[in-house]
Amino acid sequence: MSWIDNLQDASIRGVPFKVEEDEATFGRRVQVHEYPNRDKPWSEDLGRATRKFSVQAYLIGDDYFEQRNKLIEAVEKPGSCTLVHPYYGEMTVTVTDEVRVSHTRDEGRMCRVSFSFIEAGELSFPTSGLATGTKLSGVAAILDDFLSSAFESFGLDGLPDFTQNGLLAEAMDMFNTVTEAMQYVDSGISAASRLLQGDLSVLLMPPSSGMDFVNQLQTMWRAGTKLSGNVTDLVSMVKGLSGITLDTGLAPRGVWKTDSVTTQAQTTQRNYVAQAIRTSALSEAVYTVTSLPKSSSPSSTSSQQQVTSSGTVLISHAAVNDILDDDTAVGVMSSTSTESVPSWDDLTDIRDSLNMAIDQEMTRVTDDGLFLALRQVRTALNDDISDRLEQAARTSERVPPEIRPALVLAADWYDSAGRESDITARNGIHHPGFVPVKTLKVPVQ
Repeated sequence: MSWIDNLQDASIRGVPFKVEEDEATFGRRVQVHEYPNRDKPWSEDLGRATRKFSVQAYLIGDDYFEQRNKLIEAVEKPGSCTLVHPYYGEMTVTVTDEVRVSHTRDEGRMCRVSFSFIEAGELSFPTSGLATGTKLSGVAAILDDFLSSAFESFGLDGLPDFTQNGLLAEAMDMFNTVTEAMQYVDSGISAASRLLQGDLSVLLMPPSSGMDFVNQLQTMWRAGTKLSGNVTDLVSMVKGLSGITLDTGLAPRGVWKTDSVTTQAQTTQRNYVAQAIRTSALSEAVYTVTSLPKSSSPSSTSSQQQVTSSGTVLISHAAVNDILDDDTAVGVMSSTSTESVPSWDDLTDIRDSLNMAIDQEMTRVTDDGLFLALRQVRTALNDDISDRLEQAARTSERVPPEIRPALVLAADWYDSAGRESDITARNGIHHPGFVPVKTLKVPVQ
């Protein structure tokens, strides 16, 4: 087979023509920078140059007038078009400059056409995106700073011993509330809370500073073990921390003018301690949100399955944890990898619970800086959750009419049998061939 046999029939927008010769230009765009009193220039590479093509074509035959008119009509149409080049193959180009058509008496039954093309390329603009997670971490750090400054007003100097002891007893009760609330959420925080109770007499009593107490609070919240767990653990951590702030045991107490001076002082200092616990819990909840893994696309959900070399299906979802105690769950293993992402329902629950907690706290704080910091946290939190929701798969509840294979349900519900993993992985199905008749959480689309 000769090289001529490899040539393709030339055409533009489906209108054929003959090619006599062609020319193309390729290369790089280079900007040369020359400087005074400097012998060597600097050449800056600006990227690939636009590919340009010129073709010397002809039309021949008794009907060359009809061929010419069709070709003129094709090149006068707006927009890019498909060019089949005999040497370079099919490409998308734009006709440039003028298309020249020439006739001569000596060359009867034919006309010559001169084309110039450039590659069409694509229209694209620089896109900007807000690093919502980074911004959320930044405003959480600002909240910590304002918390420390707001707690500078705390102090028991000059108060009688019974007032100091009364405050210490109330602080013990508040930490009992934290211990009880977190013992089912994170045992690490619960244990750290009990340990901190033993140090309250040192941290709160003179001459200790409020800064030490705030630092110990932050250490207590970060003693949790859930941050090394899966997404379900992280979500429960956020809900637990936000729930702390709504507990009546940590609510502020009224300071009444009818109370004695010592009672007013004790209540005021007690409110400082409660505020430090609530606000630091909110700050840690926000930090936990930033630790949640983020999906790069809606299809990158936690319902992914992997098949190991032994043929065992590895389902990376916390929903299968409840079947691990069942000996009949053959071939199913649980993965607590944080590579899975929170679901739509988890994200909306986090958003609602944290918004409720932050709104409640904003009605309680008296420090202007702390109020503004909470407002910034709320704005950044909603921006981050909204960004995550755009990448999360929304779920709904569906009940199979009878026991069916996951393949059949996926075909009925999504018109795609390949979506069976969306059913089995999310709901911890024992065997994909037998999906029970129960309420299942499945993607909406």
